[in-house]
Amino acid sequence: MSNLIFNLKDKVILITGGLGIQGVEHKKVFEKVGAKVVITDINGGDFKMDVTNEDEVKKTTEEIVRKYKKIDVLVNNAGATGNQIAKTAAAAVKDQQLKDWEYILKVNLTGMWLCSQAVEKIMVKQNKGSIINISSIYGLVGPDFNIYKESEYLGKKMGLPAAYAASKGGVISLTKYLASYWANKGIRVNCVTPGGIYAGQSDEFVKAYSQRVPMGRMAKKNEMSGALLYLASDLSSYVTGANIVVDGGLTIR
Repeated sequence: MSNLIFNLKDKVILITGGLGIQGVEHKKVFEKVGAKVVITDINGGDFKMDVTNEDEVKKTTEEIVRKYKKIDVLVNNAGATGNQIAKTAAAAVKDQQLKDWEYILKVNLTGMWLCSQAVEKIMVKQNKGSIINISSIYGLVGPDFNIYKESEYLGKKMGLPAAYAASKGGVISLTKYLASYWANKGIRVNCVTPGGIYAGQSDEFVKAYSQRVPMGRMAKKNEMSGALLYLASDLSSYVTGANIVVDGGLTIR
């Protein structure tokens, strides 16, 4: 990957939920092409920030601008799946708890809204900015619950709460709304929709999932990087409201 093509030298890139598996990967690839990466996370990072706390989001964003003078790119990466991922293979809808539903939507959708809202005046003043929202294939298609029956992630049974799918579908819709609203302000808003990424899932899950993917495997941890680099760089200067699906072909049929 050429540094001349994807040159982000001196760009300030803010990644929320940056201490997670994908946040770490995003940081690596952006730094390789010269960007200054600022990590926020509820557990720390360069700045500790809870994306569901409006005052905290505003305060942290202002602190980042004071320190780095600008924010060129916001990667809305913070996300939640809920406690049920550690409880059950596929919890019945009647057993899924309201508190999990509300928490997942608050992190995955409200948090994304608050962070996007917080960088608006910064990017409008700059007359330039790129916001990249992270969705999921389950925002596009319904899950095949058969692959979760005997599956585990880091020794715990896997699940997929309804709120996760609902919130990720909402991410795609929010992306299109904001892209349209800010199109004449120099702010581009796009979405990356990852398929399943291998991160320690059980062999049973990997096999079952891979059989449903035309490319025959799960994604590697760094395989979302190309899409993010493209959307962060000036190569995508005429791209807004797009949803780049990186799923090995899972959703094409």
